[in-house]
Amino acid sequence: MNRMSLKSRPGLTAIVAVLLTFSAGAVEFIALGDLPYNDDQAATFEDKIAPAVRAANVPFVVHYGDFKSGGAACTDDALAAGRDEIHAINDAPVFFTPGDNDWTDCDRATTGAPVSELDRLDYLRRVFFANEQAMPTDWGVRRQPLYPENAIWSVDDVVFVTTHVVGTNNGRDEILEDDIDNALAHVEAREQAARAWLTDAAIATLRAKALVVIGHADVTTPFGAGTCDASNRMRCDAYQDFRALLKRAAEIHRKPMLYLHGDTSPFCVDEGFGDGADNLWRLNGPGDYTVIDAVKVTVTPEAEVPFQFESVVGETAPPSCT
Repeated sequence: MNRMSLKSRPGLTAIVAVLLTFSAGAVEFIALGDLPYNDDQAATFEDKIAPAVRAANVPFVVHYGDFKSGGAACTDDALAAGRDEIHAINDAPVFFTPGDNDWTDCDRATTGAPVSELDRLDYLRRVFFANEQAMPTDWGVRRQPLYPENAIWSVDDVVFVTTHVVGTNNGRDEILEDDIDNALAHVEAREQAARAWLTDAAIATLRAKALVVIGHADVTTPFGAGTCDASNRMRCDAYQDFRALLKRAAEIHRKPMLYLHGDTSPFCVDEGFGDGADNLWRLNGPGDYTVIDAVKVTVTPEAEVPFQFESVVGETAPPSCT
């Protein structure tokens, strides 16, 4: 197994320098994604979920992607409307990482107007990140050059990082409107950038007490098999390296670590990432046609149970994934 280097990386000094003087206590936030996929879910979102999120009065919200169904059109107006709806869900900042429905699936005939997925990703970045929301200066929010959806920030003694990993085999499958070699080159560059960003976050966490990683894809459920290389670029396990890096990061800093994602069901929690990584937790968030809700996450790094979860409307804890 390749060992993750802890040597300095470009930009790491700036990331570490913005971390806070940490204090004891809990950090709460709300996460949601994979909705609304139809009119009924849209009504539930507007009438129940959004009011409950605002009433929770958390310092920030994270959206783990898929703000529309995979069959919905990906017009400029639709993507901009999704941005407006996400930003309006909370008076405090909302951090967003894209899902496959939001760009890589926009070339499907089922949308009614298939378009280039690379064009849609470019537009998505412009509408979501061209004008940054106001953020508390002491969070030290930083975004990765060329990949503004990859963010890192810290609140009290917890480091948070968004990483752009999506369903549809991380964008390797169903390339229908773009040149395949060009699209795969973009995938490979984005995967490398996400791994570098996660490595920097893991190093920063050496000075913190916990790390929360937010992505869209369920990296524990491979789409393909084998290593992604020149001989197997589309049907490989696109999450293999990222999954190994998550485990390695947990092994290195030995502090509470959570990977929070959507894209699959059910809404559940996995203490140990399924294979004995005792300080690495996984939360499969609500949405995706099952539990139509958002989830409040409480991070208490020094507690016996460092992560607690409760749906904001149903006020229920997720069951175990196993």
